[in-house]
Amino acid sequence: MAQRRTAPDATVYRLSLYHCYLGELLRVGAPARITSRELAEELGIKEETVRRDISFVGDIGRPGAGYEPEVLFAAFTEFLGLSDEYPVVKVGTRGMLEALQVVFPAERYGVRPVAYFSELPEDAGSAVGDLEVRHLTDIPKVLPDLGVDVALVACSPGWVQITLDLLASAGVTGVLLLTPIIRVRKPEGMTVSQVRMPCDIKSLACRCQLPGGSVRAR
Repeated sequence: MAQRRTAPDATVYRLSLYHCYLGELLRVGAPARITSRELAEELGIKEETVRRDISFVGDIGRPGAGYEPEVLFAAFTEFLGLSDEYPVVKVGTRGMLEALQVVFPAERYGVRPVAYFSELPEDAGSAVGDLEVRHLTDIPKVLPDLGVDVALVACSPGWVQITLDLLASAGVTGVLLLTPIIRVRKPEGMTVSQVRMPCDIKSLACRCQLPGGSVRAR
């Protein structure tokens, strides 16, 4: 736990990237050993950065010999405070929740949804998979008993602040926010990671310009 607290945010993010990559390898058939150089090449990260990141996790493997993928994956899992099925809650319309299940089948990545909430009253009582969809105003009544720390929020912009406040009141301390909203007020004690789609598209458009600042002919 102490090492996790001293690890920089960028290191923690890269460790989660290594964890996801190793999980994919283990699902399709991992090699007997994997080296920091191979991880670096596959993920486009400097080898010394990979080695430094892994040093936060502990003394794993032998220099030059690489790592057993299963052992390294388990070490990352423990360091990140995850489990085989880390519980999360998702908030969005029923249509969005169904779409998220298609593009992000949570169970495939070691994440287990334990509750679904929608901003639309007409969605309440319907089901996505084997879970009933509740209205998001039920968050304070349902979540405290589930022991959930993290939520994925993909509701419409007008409901974002209300949702964050309700989640905070239910004990959720981390939110991955998928919404076009630009400014939000983070409740005290809550960490919010946001994918700002309009900004991401605009910055991508800038990076796709030709060298020297000229723009491709339209």
